[in-house]
This record gives sequence, structure tokens and C-alpha cells, in this order.
Amino acid sequence: MRWFDRLLRRRPPDGTATPARYAVIDTETTGLDAARDRLLTIGAVGVCDDRVETADAFYAVLRQPEPTIGEDILIHRVGTGEQAAGEDPAAALTAFERWCDGRWAVGFHAGFDRRMIERTLRAHGHAAPPLRGWIDLAVIAPLLLPARQDPGGKVPVSLDDWLTSFGIDDCERHHALGDAQATAQLLLPVLHAAKARGLTDPAALCAESDAALKLRSMR
Repeated sequence: MRWFDRLLRRRPPDGTATPARYAVIDTETTGLDAARDRLLTIGAVGVCDDRVETADAFYAVLRQPEPTIGEDILIHRVGTGEQAAGEDPAAALTAFERWCDGRWAVGFHAGFDRRMIERTLRAHGHAAPPLRGWIDLAVIAPLLLPARQDPGGKVPVSLDDWLTSFGIDDCERHHALGDAQATAQLLLPVLHAAKARGLTDPAALCAESDAALKLRSMR
């Protein structure tokens, strides 16, 4: 039996769950070093009862004391003027904490977004946001949809691969809110596959995500 099959044999204790509230989160940063680079924007969209709630969204550009002028702007497209005119970071983070409101966090390679958000929160005197746990679609989607292929027969790996395989259009790629909305659309078939395996409790799905990440790190 393959390792992910052993993971997915587990079931939530009572087999039932109330409609779950998810916060699908994405960030744009000055680089890919979670210990040193800076958080520029946070985008998030709500998913509840298997529906993307497009009106239930959060987006903030955090004002930068020293706007970046490097090649990273070509990727995140948050220019120096937008960085300088962004929201006060402490106020934006407080608003983000209120918006989270005990939801389950979802992301693609969510560990990076989580580290960037939590490090920035700590730097401004905040605790971790009130989220019930993090689910990483980069590890959960392959577990629950192992036979998935893109139109060219390729096994999806990147977020772009997965979006293409489901025909999901991300017209604002590398924009935190645009990527969060596209990732929220990807979450829906993943939740459907989870329910087909009896994973109806988001806590169980979160546990599978954590276990899969630990197993990957051990390989």
C-alpha cells in the first residue's frame, strides 16, 4: 500500500461536519526567502459550503519604508509608488486578523505564505492570525486526485499546471487576490474528492496535509 493510501484511510472521529469556512490565502513578497524578504501584499477569499464567496475577500498592500526597485517588481508588479502608498502595516494586519475569524487557511505551497504572514505579524506586535489550521493544496491535491492530468497528459505539479488541468483561468497571475481566487476555484474539486473518500471534516483534511508534508520531508 502506498504511503498516501495509508494516510487517506483515516476518517474523522464522528464522520460528520458542519459547513466549513475556509480562507484561501496568497501573498506577494520581495523574494522567496521567508526569513529575510518582506511581505508586500495579502490576498484572501472565502470559501463556505463548497462555494467560493467572491464578495467575501480581503486585499491589502502593506506600505514599505523602503520600496523595492529590483527585478522582483517584474513578477509581483507592485511598483514603488504602490508600495509607498500602501496601508499602514499594523492597521492592515489587524484588519486581516479580523477577516480570518477562525477559518481554515488554504494555500498552494502554503508554508511560505504562512511563514511570511506570521513573521510580519510578529514584527508588528501581533500573534498568529485566528486560523484553525493550514491546508496545503500542493500536497493534498496530488493525494486526492492522483490520476489527474493536464490537457497534454502531464501530471500537474505547479499551481499553473493544476489550474490548467481544470480549465481555471487566472487572469491576474502573481496578484495576491487574483491567485487566491484561482486557488479557491481549485479547492472545490479537491473538497469534492475529499468527501468521496470520507474526509468531510476540515480538521482531518488539515491533518492529512500536515502528515503528507512531514512524510515528504523524510523522503
